[in-house]
Amino acid sequence: MNQKTNSSILIKILCQIEDKRDMAQFLELLFTEKEAKEIDNRLEIFRLLLQQNPQRDIASALGVGIATVTRGSQALARDSKGLLKRHLLKQVRNKTP
Repeated sequence: MNQKTNSSILIKILCQIEDKRDMAQFLELLFTEKEAKEIDNRLEIFRLLLQQNPQRDIASALGVGIATVTRGSQALARDSKGLLKRHLLKQVRNKTP
């Protein structure tokens, strides 16, 4: 199978999982601990960028390189439909510890 086919399969699976606990378990099985941490950092980078925090401050706070934060900023800039911003802001507003 090629990468595009695998991506299509993953998208279908994620869209079919409705239960939050099932989704959490699926993602825990899918990603290594390191990969999950990288995803957590990426989402936090997006959140902090959307709050207009300086990139250097974000890099320092999260212990990541400035290039990592810059890639997040570039992804937000490429998001012509506003999908990242819309979905992330909705979750930040509803964020519960």
